Amino acid sequence: MRTMARPTLKDIAARAGVSVSTVSYALNEQSTMPLSDATKATIRRIAREIGYVPNGLARSLQARSSQTIGFLLDKPVSTPRYAAIVQGMISGLAERGFSLSLLNKAPASQWVDAVRGYRLDGLVFIGHDDHEVPTELAEPVAEHGIPFVALDCGAYEEERPYSTVDFDYGTGVEIVLAELERRGIRIVYYVRPELVSRSERIRERAVIDGLSRRPHMALRVVNTGITTERLRDFDTHKEDMASYPVELAQRVERTLREDGADPSVTALVCSWGADVEPVFSTARRRDDRFTIGSLAAGILSPALWPNLVYSRLPLDEAGRECARLIVAETESPDAHEHLLLPPALDAAS
Repeated sequence: MRTMARPTLKDIAARAGVSVSTVSYALNEQSTMPLSDATKATIRRIAREIGYVPNGLARSLQARSSQTIGFLLDKPVSTPRYAAIVQGMISGLAERGFSLSLLNKAPASQWVDAVRGYRLDGLVFIGHDDHEVPTELAEPVAEHGIPFVALDCGAYEEERPYSTVDFDYGTGVEIVLAELERRGIRIVYYVRPELVSRSERIRERAVIDGLSRRPHMALRVVNTGITTERLRDFDTHKEDMASYPVELAQRVERTLREDGADPSVTALVCSWGADVEPVFSTARRRDDRFTIGSLAAGILSPALWPNLVYSRLPLDEAGRECARLIVAETESPDAHEHLLLPPALDAAS
């Protein structure tokens, strides 16, 4: 099927009986070329009638700005955690006249060159677990002064040649433990994966430190069976994750049955928000007095499910802060900020 050619400046010039340069001046709001109001009105009317659309790429090259920020993430954007961050970024960028472009797993040099060639105005990199900014991206960003923001890469304790946003996982643990203490909890089952990632190390250390200050609260550890290798298999679809919640529920059921813990003073605290549902349903099936906590919010809501305590990460805020910082980087390349965002307690009263 033949596709109709897009209208051009030449088409408008032919209909208006003027030169192409005159059409260009008339359609450019920033032009200082003196043209009569009648000429401008005629040219703009013809442009509307034939459906002319300015060449955005050409304008970007001329203005040295595409008003577009590239978003680098190697996890599924459909995951609630990352979807919330993306939504925050989209809203934050839109408020500043920018748009968001989701980038694929191309070589880092390709996206650095896209910024240098004015097809993108800057880059935002989303980390996870131990995934920091890779060297092949960090080095050209620093070398060429690329506007850049890193989220959740554990860079809040170090100076970097770009802006950073991180989550205060330690504070998240403390607010959950404080709430459990207020509720009279005496036994804490810490449901955690067998990972050595940065966020897990921070949370584990905070749990141990927090309970050492509360000697009246005992700690039990329940491993979920998730290892680094198994997590990689889930991400690459080598293993179907559908069986994991059943396996986790069985682990929790077996532990509670063998220990015989008093549910009125016992809490099961999940390191992962995704583990809350199987842990909650298993514990509550045994006794509805068990308290369930999470160090990262999951899909259940404390407003609907009793005895549920969350440390809710400020995901939307993180996305908005990334938007604010990346636009600031495009305006003042040497003014970097390093933010550490605290989570908030989310619990039914």
